[in-house]
Amino acid sequence: MPTCKICLKPFKTLRFQSPRVCVCGRCTNALNEYKQVAEISYQEVRELLLVGMLRRATIDISSPTVPIWKQQSAERILGNLESEVDKAFSKWVNKLVADKSNTTKNFKIIRAHRRGLLHLDRPHRWGYPNNWKEVAHKIRQLDNFACVSCSTNDEALHVHHIVYASNFGTHQNTNLITLCRKCHEKEHKRVLDFGENMSEPDELPIN
Repeated sequence: MPTCKICLKPFKTLRFQSPRVCVCGRCTNALNEYKQVAEISYQEVRELLLVGMLRRATIDISSPTVPIWKQQSAERILGNLESEVDKAFSKWVNKLVADKSNTTKNFKIIRAHRRGLLHLDRPHRWGYPNNWKEVAHKIRQLDNFACVSCSTNDEALHVHHIVYASNFGTHQNTNLITLCRKCHEKEHKRVLDFGENMSEPDELPIN
């Protein structure tokens, strides 16, 4: 069974599945509901590490049963806590993100960022890139000029953001998928108006 790259759970079918994209419906909905950049989640997870290291070092330095070398290590940590947390953070968060049991908001957001679906921080420039037409054409090419959801290739093909650009989704290949108009309207739960459905879909960017 295919596995969602955000929650790491196997499913019979995924909401979006292609050689570069594997995301379930729950994670797609959740990431769009969060409307949060990844930087906040990294900060919150880092705070957990800081609290844990502080607590552990405080216990070690005051316990008579702890070896001298461990007490010295605790003293070093307490003497320069922020720096020690920074040194330990990368390895620690990698371990947590790889753990399938960690499926809470922060871990989904961090995985989405690492998969290229989500911005790290708020974009300096809102909107779509100047070369959007070329980007959209490349995505349709990667998807063999067919809708990823229904496989049709005889209708106008749009490029859809899995995490909406307005919800801090990126314009990277891993966050873009080819959908026909009908499937695109189904995703947005509305009929796309004339301005959103020009004869050349790449001329106007759509989430």
